[in-house]
Amino acid sequence: MSQFNLNNVFLLVMKVVIALVLSTFYFGFLFGQNERLPYVMFSEKAVVHTSLSLNSAPFKLSDDFNGFSKLSFQHNLNLIQGIGLAYQSFALEISYKLPGHIRNTEKYGKTKYFDLGLQFSYQNWDFTLGFQEYKGFGIRNAHMISNNLPLSSVGYYLNGNIKSRAFGVNAYRFFNPELRMKPAVGIVGRYTSPVHGAYLRLTSNIHGISSRNGIIPQGYLNTTSSIHKANTISAFDFGAVPGYAYINNLEGWQFGAFIGLGAVIQTKFYNFSNTNRGFLGLAPRLDLKLQAGYNVDNWFLMLTSQFDQKSIRFKDFKYNQTHYYLRLTYGYRFDYQLKLFKRKKP
Repeated sequence: MSQFNLNNVFLLVMKVVIALVLSTFYFGFLFGQNERLPYVMFSEKAVVHTSLSLNSAPFKLSDDFNGFSKLSFQHNLNLIQGIGLAYQSFALEISYKLPGHIRNTEKYGKTKYFDLGLQFSYQNWDFTLGFQEYKGFGIRNAHMISNNLPLSSVGYYLNGNIKSRAFGVNAYRFFNPELRMKPAVGIVGRYTSPVHGAYLRLTSNIHGISSRNGIIPQGYLNTTSSIHKANTISAFDFGAVPGYAYINNLEGWQFGAFIGLGAVIQTKFYNFSNTNRGFLGLAPRLDLKLQAGYNVDNWFLMLTSQFDQKSIRFKDFKYNQTHYYLRLTYGYRFDYQLKLFKRKKP
């Protein structure tokens, strides 16, 4: 693509993003004036919660691999245990893999997993920070690459050195004053009536995949492309995702959805044979979060599903990864936390 055409595409995408952001402000103001519906916060209670979840981050590589055009990488599924504590404006959760794997390790390999999350609010913004790491993937239907590859009985080429890492910082601004992240999540607060409105998510991420012996077993490929020899593919990006949210609570049963679509400016790199190559580009971003459960004053039980799509493109070569999870969270709100911070009278 010529520099002229690339500039035209860049300007067109930026105009679309600006239009989406302006639309978000307009509709957020419009709908925010229609209803002012309350929520309940439990800022003076200490909330202890635990969760069980299934987390997954499969990715695909697409290109002309001389006979086929797509490679699908999947990891073994793990049951994830999470433990969290929230008090006032601070919330911290640590997640870790429970012993064992859901699928047979001889067929699908072993995967290590780690997740760390942090949430806090400042003025009218809600912030989230997150880090995820998966180690150990397998290429599905790897016989397409070569019949000489050592495959498992279900056709997986297993590589325990492949890592997927993602670190992200997100800032949410809701334009309906009654729409906030904390009662929407349902840990330190809950909604008592329906509320909806537009929001804007500012996002910045570092993400990618790596393997010291190569992501693709390129020794079996009959290609000369340098990116097929890469042992690291990564990107740093930042941008905006306008979206719309709806939340309701009917006699303790709370449910809601967040849906958004935007774009990020991306600096992307790949490394092969001690050589680094970097480029500048654009990438789409999708927001999708669904939640439902029972949430009352003293305790809650919430089921949450969230999808996060990440992508990197180098001309015809495409990397697409979908981070998603299904999580069941139980928590209890303790009243006696106040006594620990209450000063004694002289």
